[in-house]
Amino acid sequence: MSLDQHLDALLAPASAEQAAPPETVRPAAVSPKGWEPGVRYEPGGAMLVTAPAAGAPPQDETGWRARVEELGLVVPDGFRVRLVEARHDPAAWHRDAQGEDAVTRPVWRCRYLIEPSAPGWATAEDLNSLVRDVMRRRRKPRTPAKQPARSLAVVYADPQAGKVGRDGGTRELVARIAERFDKLEDHLRDLGKVGRAPNSAYWLDAGDCVEGFENVAAQAFTNDLSLTQMIRVHRRLTFEGLDRLATSFPRVVAATCGSNHARVRRGKDPVGPPTDDWGIEVMSQIADAYAKNADAYGHVSFVMPEPWRDTVSLDMSGTAVGLAHGHQYPRPEKAADWWKGQTFGRQPIADAQIMVTGHFHHFRAQQLGAGRLWVQAPTLDNGSDWYAMRSGEVSRPGLLVFSVTADGWDDLRIL
Repeated sequence: MSLDQHLDALLAPASAEQAAPPETVRPAAVSPKGWEPGVRYEPGGAMLVTAPAAGAPPQDETGWRARVEELGLVVPDGFRVRLVEARHDPAAWHRDAQGEDAVTRPVWRCRYLIEPSAPGWATAEDLNSLVRDVMRRRRKPRTPAKQPARSLAVVYADPQAGKVGRDGGTRELVARIAERFDKLEDHLRDLGKVGRAPNSAYWLDAGDCVEGFENVAAQAFTNDLSLTQMIRVHRRLTFEGLDRLATSFPRVVAATCGSNHARVRRGKDPVGPPTDDWGIEVMSQIADAYAKNADAYGHVSFVMPEPWRDTVSLDMSGTAVGLAHGHQYPRPEKAADWWKGQTFGRQPIADAQIMVTGHFHHFRAQQLGAGRLWVQAPTLDNGSDWYAMRSGEVSRPGLLVFSVTADGWDDLRIL
């Protein structure tokens, strides 16, 4: 072919077949963020397919499957295709032809999910089999392991010796506490039977050991003991409780804290530091007596608040347990806020994982923060009739016990 012939061929009009380009999709310069074509593999074998911009999505699974397979993907046996999202995109466009008769149409962006046709538990029989197989599973026999250190906490709260109320006076108080001490021995036998016998015991005196005369005027006319008699009764009851623990455990710790009824007062006003408290004084007297007989009580130790403090903290088998009376805040709902403040103030119970309190004469337990526990002990007294008349609430007496290990607490009961 001559040079003139080549020139003529280049300048000749194109044929109809050459002029008509194949059907094309001309999107915007880039796909919108999050709509880039591709496949994302999901847990369980599912695939989320983001398809390139195209015409309106099909209306059934047959069309969805065809659209996915056009992308070169293979739908496995036992899987289905489902349209999960479709968006009309006027920013991209589709042109059917060139020239004056060309038709321009906006396109759609779609996502399809290739997923198992049905989960393994879709049928009733499959679900029944799942439950049956799990319930038939039996735990492997446990290899006997060395028992961890385990402490028993006995919370002796609010006996208020000398107080007369709906449940009687001193005679009824002594009988009630003696019955609880008997139940404590039953509780220890129960723990031994289930393999959770404690190897140490903590006597936690949560305060208000005596009723006193100085808190309110009515106390002068609602007691059946004098002040010295109240202290004597409390001392003997505490000695009896500690003696039972001392004969049952190789290690016993007795702790107490400051309180409001036992505080030395002149009228309603406290006299002296927080440790000027009859409950703390009685514990000091018992400690002196035990020190005289080391052969019988040398394994019993005592913990009392430091000067100018009214709370204590104890290491019970690797768990920090704090003891406070609870009169430091106006109502039970404020316990958590008060405890938080003690933490900021670096007070004795700041690092306690468990805080034990009394004062409000009813049982309450609440989890706080990251694994901390507040336990409010029930009372041992003869009843708070003034509170029952005001609120309608009646407290039930009881001796609170629970066990503590390095992993936390268990076996909480009210005896």
